[in-house]
Amino acid sequence: MLTPKTQARRLNTNIRKRNRLAARLILTVPLLALGITLMAGVSKVHADETVRCAFPFWFGFAPVFVAQDLGYFEEEGIEVTTVFENDRANVLPAIDSGDLDCTMRTIGEYMSRPRTQDTSGTVIGTIDVSDGADGVVAAPGIDKVTDLVGKTFAGEVNHPGTVLLQYALAKEGHDISELNMRLIATDDSASVFEDESIAAVATWEPMMSSIINSTSRTGSKLLLTSRDFPGLITDVIIVRTEDYKANPEKYAKFLRGIYRAVDVYMQDPDKFINLSAPKFSVPAAEMKEALEGVIYTSYEDAVKFIGSGGNTELKEIFDAFNDINIGLKLQDSELTYGDHVDPSTIDGLFDGKTR
Repeated sequence: MLTPKTQARRLNTNIRKRNRLAARLILTVPLLALGITLMAGVSKVHADETVRCAFPFWFGFAPVFVAQDLGYFEEEGIEVTTVFENDRANVLPAIDSGDLDCTMRTIGEYMSRPRTQDTSGTVIGTIDVSDGADGVVAAPGIDKVTDLVGKTFAGEVNHPGTVLLQYALAKEGHDISELNMRLIATDDSASVFEDESIAAVATWEPMMSSIINSTSRTGSKLLLTSRDFPGLITDVIIVRTEDYKANPEKYAKFLRGIYRAVDVYMQDPDKFINLSAPKFSVPAAEMKEALEGVIYTSYEDAVKFIGSGGNTELKEIFDAFNDINIGLKLQDSELTYGDHVDPSTIDGLFDGKTR
């Protein structure tokens, strides 16, 4: 088995695709523009048959590729085109202009600036939940989140680990503003943590395990992970509101393909991973290990998260993020759940349909 240090080194190139470094984004923009141009040219002819989707480089979105490879979208009569793109500043304008139809990312990122009440985008499903893959590593002597008050914490503002920390602090009556925050790129979290002035760092796997096992700061530990707050770091499926209203059945077909692909993972994870790992240019064994900290949401899970019926799990998370994002200055004001999440497609999705 690969050691965490070896795994981190071999996956380093791919992990870079997930961060938000400005230099990386400058390189990504032309690729996104090219991808959108190609996708737009195809879909303008058959808008009710094509879904153009851009999402971050993240294993949680692999069901889309599996659904493509197994012909689930083709069986539904739709074509799904994809491009990796991390930066919301690129994706949101493309959705607003009609050059993209969908994206996927955490519900907290969905809610954060520059989104307003008028920004296009409706959440219609969930796809995965972080279950220990994101977190905060703390130095010796930091045993609880309140020990960080007045000390230096390193991370990205919109990083899941930072979000988890803000949520945990709020539960203890504190706020992340009581910490000295040092902004870093997550790719640099291992080297940054070697600085003894850093009390804790936000990171994710495989770097999280690598730091714990390789740091010179003996006694360092995981302070908290996404497993401590089940469901808080949930990735959702977001579609262009105008096209969704005009072609709701197209997006029902899209969701059915995704949840059938999740079924494959539940029944035969090796088959799922062997199909999807090449799309991320990583060995199957490495993807399998990384997915130990991820839970794909089945159709039944998605109904619990987002289905109609009042206080669903996603509504509770959405309400929590109104406070988290405002505390992190990522959101100007509270958003209303019913204006941004539509359960009508997920309800009865497979009634009379193949699964």
